[in-house]
Amino acid sequence: MSKKILWLIVSGLMALSLLMPACGPPATPAAPTLTAPAAPTTPTTPAAPTAPTASTTPATSVEKGAVTPGKPKYGGTLNLVQSGDITRFDTYYAASGSIIMGSINQPLWSGDWAKGAAGGYGTKETDWGAANNDLYPLKTGYIAESSKWSLDAGKDTATIIHQIRQGVRWAQPNTEAGRLVAGRELNADDVVFNLKRVIAQGGYMYGSNPELRTANVTKTSPWEVTIKLPTIALSTGLSRLGGQVFMMPPEVINKWGNLDNWRNSIGTGAFMLTDIVPGSLVTLTRNPNSWMKDPVGPGKGNQIPYLDSVKYLIVPDLSTRQAALRSGKVDQMTGFTLEDAIAMRKTTAHLLEAEATSNQGRGTPMFMRTDTAPFSDIRVRRAMTMAVDFQSILQGVFKGRGQIITFPFSYVPEYANLYLGLDDPALPASVKELYKYQPDKAKQLLKEAGFPNGFKTEILLTSEEVDYYSIIKDMFAKVGIDMSLNIVAGAVKTNITRNWQHKALATATTSPVANFNTSVQLQGFTEYNLSILDDPVINGWLDKVRVAAPFDVNEAMRQYKEMSKYILDQAYAIPNVIGFTYTFWQPWLKNYSGEWTFGGNIPMWPQFIWYDEALKQSMGY
Repeated sequence: MSKKILWLIVSGLMALSLLMPACGPPATPAAPTLTAPAAPTTPTTPAAPTAPTASTTPATSVEKGAVTPGKPKYGGTLNLVQSGDITRFDTYYAASGSIIMGSINQPLWSGDWAKGAAGGYGTKETDWGAANNDLYPLKTGYIAESSKWSLDAGKDTATIIHQIRQGVRWAQPNTEAGRLVAGRELNADDVVFNLKRVIAQGGYMYGSNPELRTANVTKTSPWEVTIKLPTIALSTGLSRLGGQVFMMPPEVINKWGNLDNWRNSIGTGAFMLTDIVPGSLVTLTRNPNSWMKDPVGPGKGNQIPYLDSVKYLIVPDLSTRQAALRSGKVDQMTGFTLEDAIAMRKTTAHLLEAEATSNQGRGTPMFMRTDTAPFSDIRVRRAMTMAVDFQSILQGVFKGRGQIITFPFSYVPEYANLYLGLDDPALPASVKELYKYQPDKAKQLLKEAGFPNGFKTEILLTSEEVDYYSIIKDMFAKVGIDMSLNIVAGAVKTNITRNWQHKALATATTSPVANFNTSVQLQGFTEYNLSILDDPVINGWLDKVRVAAPFDVNEAMRQYKEMSKYILDQAYAIPNVIGFTYTFWQPWLKNYSGEWTFGGNIPMWPQFIWYDEALKQSMGY
C-alpha cells in the first residue's frame, strides 16, 4: 500500500476529541516481596483473560485442532518457500540460528507438540502459533530427558540439573563431517562443550546475556550436566541455555572452527541438511538415526519424521511466492497480512488457515533516547504519545483488527496474564489518556516543557517502515514536532542502534514476550534498550520477576502487569499499531494446524506432520 493511499485512509478517519487534562504519573509502586521455593513446582498454564478489543477471532478460519482422519503415512516431500538464502548453521553467532536449524539440531528442551493441537489429539493448551512461547509447563525434553532447578537465596546461587537422554545419535550424512562423527551417541561431554561455547567471549549470548558469563557448566555424572549461576540469572539460564543452544558435534567445531559451511552441518534432529543451491533450493532429508517418536494420535509410538524430505524454495518476490502456494507448488506459507489473506481466500478457497499475533508477538515501537533532551522530560514523551491517533491507524490500516499497546509487549494468548490492554479495568486513567488522540493537550504539554513552537528531531528507520512512520510524521507536525526520516539499510540500522549511536528516535522490535522476565528492552546495554533506560523502579521490580518466574509463572506475570502500569505511564516508547499475521496451508498436510515454533524462534513442526499424496492427486495437483 502506497504512502499516499495509506495516509488518505487514516486522515479520513481522524477526529479531534475533547478530553480532561492529563493526570500526573502514579506513585512509585512498592517493590514486591517474593519467597522462592527450594525446589521447582510445576506451574499451571495461566488462564487467559479477555484479549484486546477486535483481536481475538480471525475473519475467516478453520477450526484449530480438527482431528486428522486416518493413520499417518511415511513418505512425501514438504515444499516450503523462503524470500532469501539460508546461510546460518551455527547458533554461536545468534540466539536462534536459521529457520532450518530446529529440523537439524536440537536443544535440551523445547515446546511439547502434544500440548498443542497435534492433529486434533493434543491437549490444546496452546496453538504454537507465535514464536514467543517459552512457558515451562508447555515444555518437554529433547536432548535432556528431564530437568530440574533450585535456588539458594542465602548463597545467591541457582542450580539447573539436566539428565541427558541416552540413545540419541548424531546424524550420519555422506560428508567428511559425517564420516568424522560416524553416527556416535551424543553424551554429557557434548552438552557441556556446547553450553560453554555459547557463553564464551565472542558468542552471541556473551554479548546479549552478560549474566550468563559466570555460569559454571560441569558434567556431574555420566549422563548429567549441572549449571551453577547467580540467582538473578536462573530465568535466563533456563530459557537461553535450555531452549536456544542447538547441539553440535564438538569434533566438527574443533576441526573447522564453526559450522558456517553447510556441508559440516550435523545434528540429532529429524532431518539432515543434504544440499543447498544458492538462490534456488535448500534440501533436508530424513535422518534414519532419528530417536524421536510420535507422541499422540493414531501414530503414537511411530518413529518420526514421516516425511522423506523438506525443500525450501528460494523466491525473493512476494507475489511469486503467493502464486506458488495457489498452484500447489508450495504446501504452506506464513506471514500474510490481512489484506493479502483476504485476497488468498478469494482465489484459493480450499486452503486452510490460522491467525496469529503479528510478527510473532513483537511490535516495532518508536524508542526515544530518554538520556537526552527533550526526551528526558516526561511531558514531552506524553505529548508525543497523545499526538498519535492510534484508533485511526487501527481502523484505516488494519480494518480494526489489531493491537494498539504493543510495548513492552503485544498480546500473546499464553502470556495474557501479563498484558495490560486498553480495555483492561486495571489500566490507570493516566495511561488510558495517553492513547486518546489529543493534539491540543499535546501542544499544552510541549509548551509547559519549554517548547511552545515544538522542536525538530529525527527517527532512524528502514525503507519498509517509511509508510507507517510517514503517518506519524504528519501527526507530529500538527503539534509542532518536525520529525525527519533517516532511512538506512537494515544492517546499517542494526549497527547504529546496537551501539546506541542513534541521535534521537529509532524503531526496533521489542524483545520476545518469552523473555518477559529478562526484559532487555527495559534495562542494560542491549540492542533492545533503545530508550536507554536505567530506571531504579524497573530494575528492582524485574529482579523480583526473575526470581519468581522459574517457580510460579503466574505470579511473575502478575508482577509484570503491575509494573507495566508504571512503564506505560512514563511513556518510555510509543507503540506501533500492529495487525495480525496469517498462515495458509494445503489440506494434504496432515497433523498440521498452523503451528509455527515451540518455545523459541525456529520452526520444528515439520518433524510431526505427514503428507497425504493421494489427496493431493485427487484434487488435481
